[in-house]
Amino acid sequence: MTFLHPQWLGLLALPVILAFWEWVRQGQPIAMPFDHGRQRRGLVLRFLVLCANCLPAALLALSILFLAHPVTFKPPEIERKLTNAQIVLDTSGSMAENHGSQDKGRHTRFDSAMDAILQFINYRKGDAFGLTIFSRTFIHWLPLTLDTQSIALARPFIVPNNPKLDPPSMGRHGLPDDLWGITYIGKALLGASELLAERPTGDRMIILITDGESSDIKPPRDAEIIAALQAQNITVFAILMTNETIEPALVGIARATGGEVFNAVTPEALQAVFQRIDEMKKVVVLEKKPQVADHYDPFFLPALSVLGLSVLALFGLRFTPW
Repeated sequence: MTFLHPQWLGLLALPVILAFWEWVRQGQPIAMPFDHGRQRRGLVLRFLVLCANCLPAALLALSILFLAHPVTFKPPEIERKLTNAQIVLDTSGSMAENHGSQDKGRHTRFDSAMDAILQFINYRKGDAFGLTIFSRTFIHWLPLTLDTQSIALARPFIVPNNPKLDPPSMGRHGLPDDLWGITYIGKALLGASELLAERPTGDRMIILITDGESSDIKPPRDAEIIAALQAQNITVFAILMTNETIEPALVGIARATGGEVFNAVTPEALQAVFQRIDEMKKVVVLEKKPQVADHYDPFFLPALSVLGLSVLALFGLRFTPW
């Protein structure tokens, strides 16, 4: 606890002097007939009367403390620096191929990607996430939002088709591969960068998940993409859902923005990749200055108590006037 106007605290010398004077002064003694008798000294009563006479000095001291304006400092608020992460997810037909163990039923690359995405965004609560699906072109399925539950709700509508693996009798989801197929990573990256550029605050990050190569990021197209991403301070992390060699152009784009590229052959490897991304793009905690708040509470009860005792003392607890 501290005081906004500590200069007033010097006045506390006044109630101290008044209280001290009350205890040492002799007053104007008058000899009474019974003074020559054998009466008790009345030390207890004298002590109580002197304490009652000091109550105005105590009220004065409390008034000075109120005048000095006591304050306290609340703990500083903790605020995390916002990260705007646009997830760019490949939903071409090849993403419906098997991925990892199939012991518990059909599990595709798309399933692994969505499971890892949902776990990542739940862990990174407080960041803004968006979802862009792409293949031949791209669709910003979900703009950047703190309501990450919307990404989980989008899952049934963006499941990719794979006629080679799914029988014709199986219900189709998502966009048909003959219309949606082919992978254009460069087009999706540029589209996501334009969306991120609209965010005025916070870090910007793209998490690209794909399983194929792309002809629109090969030199010299990669230079244009790198320039656009660097101009908006966007970091790109790219994940290839196969064990194939990642094309050098994609490696160059990611590393030129401060990101990295990874292979994720199994769901467990994909989870490890997202943990690695979290370590590379750590949450930044911003600590605000402590807040100043009035701190009169410790003085209210003593002030009311002293005031009440002073009123009671006026009913007779005082020295006789003669």
